[in-house]
Amino acid sequence: MKGKNKLKWYDNGGIITDLIIMTILVIIVCSQSFAVVGKSSLEIFSSVINHNSIYLLVLVYFLLIKIKAGKMYFNYLNLFLVFMYFIISITSLLTVIQSFSINTLLSFLLYVTILIYLFHTMFRDTRVWKEFKLGNSPFNEIKNDTYYSIMAFLVAVMLVVNLISTVVVSGVLIAFLDSVFYLLLGRYIYLYRSYLDDKKKDINNKGNFDNLRADIKETVDNIKDKTDLDEKFVEFRDKANDYIKEKKIDEKIGKVKDKIGDTVEDIKDNISDTVEDLKDKTTKSKKTTKKKGVEK
Repeated sequence: MKGKNKLKWYDNGGIITDLIIMTILVIIVCSQSFAVVGKSSLEIFSSVINHNSIYLLVLVYFLLIKIKAGKMYFNYLNLFLVFMYFIISITSLLTVIQSFSINTLLSFLLYVTILIYLFHTMFRDTRVWKEFKLGNSPFNEIKNDTYYSIMAFLVAVMLVVNLISTVVVSGVLIAFLDSVFYLLLGRYIYLYRSYLDDKKKDINNKGNFDNLRADIKETVDNIKDKTDLDEKFVEFRDKANDYIKEKKIDEKIGKVKDKIGDTVEDIKDNISDTVEDLKDKTTKSKKTTKKKGVEK
């Protein structure tokens, strides 16, 4: 109990969770008060759902882990949180492709960092970690402090960019609150990872980036060897020539050409004869018509 009293607020998971909940509520209230001035209650509620869906889902997660039922299904809630940030990361990537800017790129990098951080923290000490052999992932090589430092750096840069591009007080306030939320979320993940490290939960991980680089290099070399287009083309050409010589396809093609030529000539002759016959018949018909006209 004495040790707990000496625990600093930013190392206390309960305080961090409460601060995240309060920050989300403040963000929702402030953003909607700026965006829906003069609108009805139904329009305000609809706007809250549309503009703050991510914050609302995260709020549900943190409210649930505060109660007994949420603690019982903590791993399932973590799965929900990881899946949510996976969808957000994909959406953010599409946003970067459609409208590239420094802000969209930083948002994408931040979401991907959160996703990797969550994925390699929240699934530890679960069946998912063991069944999918996540201990072999090279991202386990990144230390807890490094993950949090990367998040803090991206949040700080995003805040600076947003402050530069924002010209209204409301935008400055929302950008600041967003930054506070991400720093608190990162701290929450940091504390849970520290807890797992202290409890020695799945700490013997084998994955590292050196092996990953070696595997990628080997794969690229194999693909390069298997797709040597020049050699493949020469090999295919030689096989085709040998087959043509063996089956005497060139002679057969020549005979087919001759037959086609003879057939075309016959058709031309028949057409010419038909045209001449038609001309003769037409001439005779005209002469007969003239004679009948003279007799009359």
